[in-house]
Amino acid sequence: MNRIRNWIRIQRSKYNYNLIADFISCDEVRIVNPINRTSISMENVDGCTISLRQSTLMISCAESCNILQKKIISFLAQEKIIGKKISVTEPEKFIRKNIKYAHELGRPVSEEAKNKRKGKSLGSETETKHKTFKSVLDATIAAEEEAGTWLIILQRAKETAKDSCFEDPDYVYEALKHLAYTAKYNGDHQGLGTTWNKFLGELGSHDYVPNTSINTINKYPNDYYITYQGERYSIEAHIRKGRGLAKDCLRIYIVQPRKPGDPVIVAQIGAHLPTADRSH
Repeated sequence: MNRIRNWIRIQRSKYNYNLIADFISCDEVRIVNPINRTSISMENVDGCTISLRQSTLMISCAESCNILQKKIISFLAQEKIIGKKISVTEPEKFIRKNIKYAHELGRPVSEEAKNKRKGKSLGSETETKHKTFKSVLDATIAAEEEAGTWLIILQRAKETAKDSCFEDPDYVYEALKHLAYTAKYNGDHQGLGTTWNKFLGELGSHDYVPNTSINTINKYPNDYYITYQGERYSIEAHIRKGRGLAKDCLRIYIVQPRKPGDPVIVAQIGAHLPTADRSH
């Protein structure tokens, strides 16, 4: 990094090639051409980032900084920081995405994180691909039988499942099994280590909504509250899929466990409950 710092100074003075460098840490520097600079923050400007990840040197450049990238690579090769380039048939293009794990940036992943991800993978292996349920109720009963004590399905949920004409019962089975697995993981590990919506989203791409507006709950308390074993619970948390016609729309309303070790209580499967701005 010291050699890179000196190189930038030479570019400025000897070649009149203006560069702005932000040494983020001892192993990372971001280089920006002022010509491309349109805002104060260097994060929002096209440039190049050079970073060290253990024994790996990473160079990430915007497409508009092709000349800058070539200059940097040429300097690193002259200094013998990197070896001679090897021609490939087609350069690999990195497309930035919503990065979830450290290893996607080349950073080391802890054993704890690896085991956690392995546990999720094992727990998400359902038999959905080998099953085809004829109805939402059939899928609901199958999930209840296989999930054990981690999934409590109330009679109201079975009645609404029976009335549901949602066209993908297999998804209902998968979603219920994943809810049960999430409750079990939550209990076994004394917490998920993340939010319920993120955990379920990574587990099966489920669109999980933990809350419903207070206006809706106050307007329709009989719909959004249940009594189970003498206690009153809110069922505002739900998994949602689709919208519009009943055959394309599914909502699974649940009581999210109050503490690790509690099961998921499923109160309704099928149609969308009324909201403050719509009553069907």
